Amino acid sequence: MQDPRAAARGDRGETLVEVLVAVVILGIAGAAVMAGLQLSVKASDIHRKETTGGAYVRSLAEAIEQYVGKTGTTNYKPCAAANAYLVGSVTSTLDLPSGYTATQDAAKSVNTAGAASTCNSDTGVQQVTLRIASSDSRATEKLVVILRKPCDPSVAACT
Repeated sequence: MQDPRAAARGDRGETLVEVLVAVVILGIAGAAVMAGLQLSVKASDIHRKETTGGAYVRSLAEAIEQYVGKTGTTNYKPCAAANAYLVGSVTSTLDLPSGYTATQDAAKSVNTAGAASTCNSDTGVQQVTLRIASSDSRATEKLVVILRKPCDPSVAACT
């Protein structure tokens, strides 16, 4: 037969301090896991917005290229001001999702040496910076493009 005092020592429960230490350790671990999940959700949102912005800024550049090069038009704007190429026919083909805005910086004239500078006189070649930004400022995608003034194919310099 077993000594009753030995049985009482074996049935001894956890102390309050041991329970509190265990709860604190589990709480810290749980908070760390939740912070990691929150960070991954935020990073995923930022990457999704950057990808969307990147795709749309390239689409914007293509739409401006088609607008400027459209046969029979004079859509090239010498020393184009900010947002000069963001006209209805360009932005309507873009179909930008809500929460994003498109902007275009003022054009810089590109000289014969290929250097961009302020637009004192237009050489027929412009450097234009396009931006697509999310409304929460988490993502801004920028693309710098070179626009060339279309010329008349009947002119010898264009052939």
